[in-house]
Amino acid sequence: MKIPLLLALILMGFTFLITQVMVVRELLVIFIGNELSIAIILANWLLLEAAGSFFLGRMTKVFPSPKKAYISLQILVSIFLPLTIYGVRLLRTFMGLTAGEGASFLHIFGWTALILSPLGLIDGSMFAFGCRLLANFRQQGALSIGKVYLLEAVGATIGGLLYTYFFIPFFNSFQVAFVLGAANLLSAHLLLSFPPKASLKEGQKLRYGLWTLLVFNLIILFFSGSRVLEESSLRRQWPGLRVVDSRWSPYGNVLVAGKEEQLTFFSNGVPICNVPVPNISLVEEMVHFSLLFHPFPQKVLVIGGGFGGLVAEILKSPVREVHYTEIDPLIIQLLKEHPTPLTRQEMDHPALKVHNIDGRFFVKMRPNGFDVVILNLPGPVTLELNRFYTVEFFREVKRILNKNGVLTLSAPGSEAYLSPEMRDLNLCLIRTMKEVFPSVYPIPGEVNLILATPDPGAGPPRPEVFVNRLQKRKLSTRLLTEFHIRYKLQESRGKWMEEALMRGKTGALNRDNHPSGLYYEIAFWNAQFHPFLQHFWGTLQDVRLWHLILPLSVLTVILLLFRGKGLAQWERIPLAFTVITTGFFGMAFDVLLIFSFQTLYGYLYHWIGLLLAAFMVGLAMGSWATTRAMNRMENPARFLAQVEAGVILYSVLALALLASLYSASFQGVDPQAWRVVFLFLGSAAGFMVGLEFPLASKLFTRGEGEVGRTAGVLYAADLLGAWAGSLLVGVLLVPVLGILQTCAVIIFLKLASFFFLSASKLRPWGR
Repeated sequence: MKIPLLLALILMGFTFLITQVMVVRELLVIFIGNELSIAIILANWLLLEAAGSFFLGRMTKVFPSPKKAYISLQILVSIFLPLTIYGVRLLRTFMGLTAGEGASFLHIFGWTALILSPLGLIDGSMFAFGCRLLANFRQQGALSIGKVYLLEAVGATIGGLLYTYFFIPFFNSFQVAFVLGAANLLSAHLLLSFPPKASLKEGQKLRYGLWTLLVFNLIILFFSGSRVLEESSLRRQWPGLRVVDSRWSPYGNVLVAGKEEQLTFFSNGVPICNVPVPNISLVEEMVHFSLLFHPFPQKVLVIGGGFGGLVAEILKSPVREVHYTEIDPLIIQLLKEHPTPLTRQEMDHPALKVHNIDGRFFVKMRPNGFDVVILNLPGPVTLELNRFYTVEFFREVKRILNKNGVLTLSAPGSEAYLSPEMRDLNLCLIRTMKEVFPSVYPIPGEVNLILATPDPGAGPPRPEVFVNRLQKRKLSTRLLTEFHIRYKLQESRGKWMEEALMRGKTGALNRDNHPSGLYYEIAFWNAQFHPFLQHFWGTLQDVRLWHLILPLSVLTVILLLFRGKGLAQWERIPLAFTVITTGFFGMAFDVLLIFSFQTLYGYLYHWIGLLLAAFMVGLAMGSWATTRAMNRMENPARFLAQVEAGVILYSVLALALLASLYSASFQGVDPQAWRVVFLFLGSAAGFMVGLEFPLASKLFTRGEGEVGRTAGVLYAADLLGAWAGSLLVGVLLVPVLGILQTCAVIIFLKLASFFFLSASKLRPWGR
């Protein structure tokens, strides 16, 4: 039974890592790629895992045969995987969302908790039952918990790499679901068949059921059943639209939908291109106000959303080169496969040069010489997007612009009233641009355009100059007429905008290491879709680092003063707190390293995948090292406290390293070699998380019979900490405090954990 059992435990980590990533990607399309929704989805998943581990894991003694219980859970995985994918595709209809519409916080929380509950609960309970099964087989008690943790980490590492480099390019979600289902059913059959002598007598009905389900899975997988489910679910996901094409790339889902003769291209549920009739008003304003502000534009750079009108409008001017960056090559490919006269005209023009690369990375690596840079991206609603609205990025753009070059971006606007959230977002962006550019001019409208130039002598846009250049260049426009230009550039409109902005708070500049733009964008997003959170987000703006550090410091001092004086007599409470804070540390630093890598280097997807893999490799190595050494430890509590001290030291060193990378002295340095440092930091963080969990399990367990219960409780504590790390870091701490101050919060949290453990009845420093 040894090999089938080990394979089953590895498969557990393999299955649920892929399932988690796949379901999050599917839900991302439903919730239009908003980072807040991703954090809520992950938090719900972790909470459901914790509930399954804690409540069902405590019941492992109730089941006379842990092997049959584990096999039953594998069967449920094979059933619920495709059902969950189909259910996710129906969420848009159930929630009453139209294409491109956001959902409220309560809708996201409630519906994702419902749709993820079967798989999340199964995931958490399988860990506890796996620990009980391994403990019964090898008679190793608490040591089995560390080994299951190790095997799960190995499976997750393999699953992450295989899903990124193999499943995504070649399989749709239903095919992946049925492959995973078949693998779990085959694993269940192998478990049931060993040892051979017992296998002939037990579980005949279960064996027949396994074979039936396995054959059913394979028939659906190989005889077009998954394709039928894919097409049926997509029709239900996009009611009122004709789904023309839908594919996945490493960067997300790209879907082409039609209504009559009009085609709309969606990226992760967000409409990015409408053809053959684009949004004429927005496209003409963004392009021609940018180019008319420059006396003689020759070289133009477009970052995001170029095809479907924007590039065509640029090519109406006498430009020499148009460079367009699009990170996802699948978008370009589908535009070529579903051409229209407009997109064909854009793509075939000799002046156009398409670069399949991250826009910021392109700007960082290019020499100067651009006359106009047009940033046609959504607002800073995610950290990936926020990178394009920071002081550091604007400095990089200024470097590649000619003396009288122009940078243009858009922000939410109104012709009559700027809400406080809209006002603060615009003010943040304008102040950040003014930190770099001496001349910044907003043009108010339903969508505000913000023009910036490095020329200190450039005055505000003058309607006479714009009209004169429009006529000289003989531009053929539909809505951008002389009257429209004079209306948009009225002096009174500019004064109204200036007075509206002056009523806002000063606010922080948007920086790479302090993404305040993300905070203001999330606040604006909340005001649109769930206004009952407006007060909460408004209050959150005033949170400072000391508001979090002070209570943690007071707690740490109290624990230090009362060390050895009877405080924390129950040794299990400090252990659980240690596991919770370590789960928080692991998830928080995993997120922070990815965010920092994105900001400093650009969104290079395979490197992000390598960072995740590096963390999981470190997790597996740490768990393996502790598991091998555990029986030889004279004082496991002391070693646990030493690991806690190592976590604190790591956090301090990581803070110092990130601070140096974000410093001005690092700007302009070739950063290629530093990527390896990020891989090392990710592995080191995973290694220390892996070291602690088996140790805490050994100290927490009082007897051999408590293995399942211990595994359930501690795994739940680990997941609870990871839940807090995902939600608090990604949604609250980083937007409000920034990356470096968030590191400081983690350090103080682990200091409190260290002294709590030191002051406990375990007495790690005593004899």
